Amino acid sequence: MSTYVNLGSRQLTGLPDNTGNNSGNWTVVFSPDILSSSVPLYEVCHIVVNGAAGAMFSVFIDGRQWDTNQNGFANSWDPAVPMPLRTGETLYFYWSDSVTDGTPPLVTVWLRYDQDIRANLQQLLGMSGY
Repeated sequence: MSTYVNLGSRQLTGLPDNTGNNSGNWTVVFSPDILSSSVPLYEVCHIVVNGAAGAMFSVFIDGRQWDTNQNGFANSWDPAVPMPLRTGETLYFYWSDSVTDGTPPLVTVWLRYDQDIRANLQQLLGMSGY
């Protein structure tokens, strides 16, 4: 049985894309320093997004697409299968709307980890390897 520990939330406002993957549009980047997990294996268990009406967004973990959502405004996302992340990975939200609309999106992600996963337990106890 899993024992989840809440890592709290992180919130960012979209900026003009500087990744080169979404030129001219809004992008939200949760880099490893922002996610700042204390364990090697954790997950995004809930997401809340607000953006321009009619906007869509795609979610990537590093260079791998995780999902696409057609409602990129006033929406929350609580997937049945949480998004797994590893320390060092970056989470990207690429919006479909142009920065010229003046409506940057706002994204809040809620993180948690399972303390029963061996690698997490080893990290918490100061043991090496996973």
